Amino acid sequence: MFIRKLTAAAVFGLLLMACPASAGVLEELVADLKPVDGYVVLPVRDEFLIDLDARHGLTAGDLLAVIQSGEPIIHPVTGAVLGSLDVRKALLQVTRVKEGFSHARPVDGGPAVARGDRVRRYGHLRASFLDYTGRGEAFFAELAAALPEMEWQDYAAAQAERPERMTAARPGGNADLLVALEGRSLSVRDGFGRLLYAYPAPDPNSVEAAPSPTPYRLDSPLPDGGAGSVRYKPSFPTFKTAGPVGFAAVAASFVRHQEQLLMAASDGTTIAIFAADERLQSLTELKPDGIDQVASLCWWQPEPGTLYLAVTGWKQPRISSALYLYRDGDLVTLAEGLPFMLGSFNRDGDDRKELLLAQNFDRDLVWGTLVRQVALKENGVDFAPAEVELPRRFTVTGSLMADITGDGKAETIFIRDGLLYVFSGRRQLYRSTRMMGGSLSRFLFEKNPHARDTLTGYATFEVAPVAADLEGDGVLELLSVASDGSLSAVPGIASGVKKSWISVLKKRDGMFVKGELGEALELPMQGLYVDADRVLFLATETGSVFGVGGESQLLIFPLGR
Repeated sequence: MFIRKLTAAAVFGLLLMACPASAGVLEELVADLKPVDGYVVLPVRDEFLIDLDARHGLTAGDLLAVIQSGEPIIHPVTGAVLGSLDVRKALLQVTRVKEGFSHARPVDGGPAVARGDRVRRYGHLRASFLDYTGRGEAFFAELAAALPEMEWQDYAAAQAERPERMTAARPGGNADLLVALEGRSLSVRDGFGRLLYAYPAPDPNSVEAAPSPTPYRLDSPLPDGGAGSVRYKPSFPTFKTAGPVGFAAVAASFVRHQEQLLMAASDGTTIAIFAADERLQSLTELKPDGIDQVASLCWWQPEPGTLYLAVTGWKQPRISSALYLYRDGDLVTLAEGLPFMLGSFNRDGDDRKELLLAQNFDRDLVWGTLVRQVALKENGVDFAPAEVELPRRFTVTGSLMADITGDGKAETIFIRDGLLYVFSGRRQLYRSTRMMGGSLSRFLFEKNPHARDTLTGYATFEVAPVAADLEGDGVLELLSVASDGSLSAVPGIASGVKKSWISVLKKRDGMFVKGELGEALELPMQGLYVDADRVLFLATETGSVFGVGGESQLLIFPLGR
C-alpha cells in the first residue's frame, strides 16, 4: 500500500550525516523533484497551459498534480489553521516548456481540469522505489524523508511488485512516479516507465576520489584490439539527464550562439528549437513546407553573429532541403525545396561553422559525386564549385573537418556504411575496423520511381563526429557515435541499435589509437556536442515504429576537468 511519510526535517539531517557519500546524489534528486505550486491558465485543445516555466525548474516530462482544496486543519487550542486536507483530483504531464508558461497534458482520467485550478509539481503523487541492488533500503528512507509530499509505497511491497527490468512500462503497477536503483545508476521515471531523470548510483561504501586532471585515463592495450588500441576510462560513473525533449528525435544539432547553447531537434516531421544551457526550454517550433521527412539538421554561421539552420529532408520521390535564418528565438524561411543534402563545417578551428556544402542525391550511390559550396545572395542562396579538396566517398552529413593530426591542416572525417574514415585531401589516413554510427535517421526510396517494378534502397544520415581537446595537451580527440547492430535496422520498423557508446580516436605516438568514453547505452544517440567541460547528446527510447511514441532525453557527461 502507499503511505505518506511525515518525518521531521531534523531526522532527514541525521540520515544525511549517517551516509555522506550518497548525499550529493540525494540532494540533486531532491532538488529536481522539489514541489512547485502554480495554476492552470487556459485549456488549449487536448492540453492545458500552466503558469510555470524553466525559471521554476520545470522541464518536459515533469508531473503536476491538480489539487482540490480540502477541509482545513484547525488547532483545537490556539485556533490556528495548520493546513488543509488537500487531495489530488487529476494528474498532468508537461509536454513543452515555453517562456512564461508551459504545456501539460492529462495523464489519468480524473475529474475535469478547469481554468484556475491549482497545480503542484511532484506533490501528491503515488511513488515507488524499485531496488534492483538489494542495498538501497537506507537510501530509500533518506529519500522518503526528504520528499514527504510523495505518497511512498512501502519498501517491501514495492520490491515484491517491481518488474524484472526497468526498460518498459511497469506491468500492473499503479504508481505515478518510479525511482529505480540499478547497478551504477539511479533513474526517475513516470508511471509508464519513461525516463525523466538519471544520476550515478549512491554508493555508501565509496570514498570520493580527488578530481582527475583529464576526463579519462589510458589503460594497457586491449587483448583483442591490436597495436595501439587503448580504452579511455571515464573518471565519472555515468551520465546525467538535463530533461526530455517531448518526442523521439531522429536528428539533432547544437550550437553556441550569443552566449546561449541552442539545440535543434526533429521527430522527422516537426523541428523544435531549445535553449539547453541548464534545463531545456522550448523556443520555437516549425513544420517545414515541402518536406515529408526531416533527415538531418545542422547549424551554419557564414558570418560572426549570424545563424542559419540547414535542414536536409525527403519528399517523395526526391531530396528536398531548406535553409532558415534564426533570429530573435524564431526561424525565418530563406530557401526551401533545395535538391541537395546539406552539411556545415568549421575549417579554421574557431568553433564557427562558416562553410556550408551541398551534395546531390544519387539513387544508386545515395551520396552523389557532385558537391557544391553554398553562398548567400539577396533573398536566397547560390551554389558554386567547392573550394576544398574532398575524398571520393565523402558525405556532407555525418562528417566534420578538423586538425586531429596536429599538422596544422584540417582533415576530412566522415562515417559511411558503418565505417569511420579520416582523409587528408584525397589521401586516406585511417579507416576504422569497428562498426561506427547507428542513427535513427533513415528513409526508404525507390531506385527507379517511374518503373512498374523497382528495387528499394534506403539512406542513412549518421551523427556528425566532433573534435575537442579533452586532455588539454593541444591535440584534438575525435568523438563519434558507435553502436552494435547498426546495419540490421529495418527503416520504418526497427532502429537496429542494440547498444551505443561514444568512441574516441586520437593521434598518439605517430598512430591512431581508439577507446571509449563513458558507458554503453541500450539506446540510439543523436546530436553529439562538446561544450566547455561537458559532452552532450540525445538518447532515444524508441516506440513501435521508427521512434514513434518514444522519447528522447538530453544526456550530459561531465568531463571533470
